[in-house]
Amino acid sequence: MKSENMKYLRFSLISMVALASLPFISLGQFSHIDVEEVDNGGVVAGRTYRVYAVMQSEGDVIDAIFGESGKPLRIESSSSFYQHPKGGGLAAEVQRFDIQNDASLLYDTWVTIGLEDNYMNSLTAFPPDTDFFGPFEAGGALSTDNGAWFVLPDKRQAFAPEDKRILIGQFTTTGKVSGLINIHGRTNAILGEDGTVQSGAQLIQAEGITFTCGR
Repeated sequence: MKSENMKYLRFSLISMVALASLPFISLGQFSHIDVEEVDNGGVVAGRTYRVYAVMQSEGDVIDAIFGESGKPLRIESSSSFYQHPKGGGLAAEVQRFDIQNDASLLYDTWVTIGLEDNYMNSLTAFPPDTDFFGPFEAGGALSTDNGAWFVLPDKRQAFAPEDKRILIGQFTTTGKVSGLINIHGRTNAILGEDGTVQSGAQLIQAEGITFTCGR
């Protein structure tokens, strides 16, 4: 059943992209991971890090970050992640209005594609009603071999801007963060006049990407 779920996710993402039926995959369009420390001013304990997937070209797209059988996803810390009571495991669950009233929510731990709060954020998790975010939202590891966070293929938030960096997570902890992820996306997408992503030239699938935050 797990493999069927992930196949369905792949099919759903790929079939909604105009050129995604091309019979080849680009392994080169993902460049590297950038990690930036965010100054949290001591509002919360520990250090706050933002993690970016850097693509090779402006317009490259990340549709999903996933784990599946033989290609696990795992993000963990040597101590607990900071999780604000009003936050969530997905950035789309963090309300911009609440941040304005509680500075500590700004440093909540979450994953994303492109955006940092709920505003115009279509990020969601797969499978529906998934429980692999439960331990993460409680401060533990985010781990799955049958799940993903993703956006629909026409969403601009997945589109690499001029600096080619796409935000994929924020992590606050007193420990060291270790990550293992897999990326599904497209190269050289085109923005339509309405701001939606219209197409992509090739598929991108980058697997076994690792990163660390802290010492």
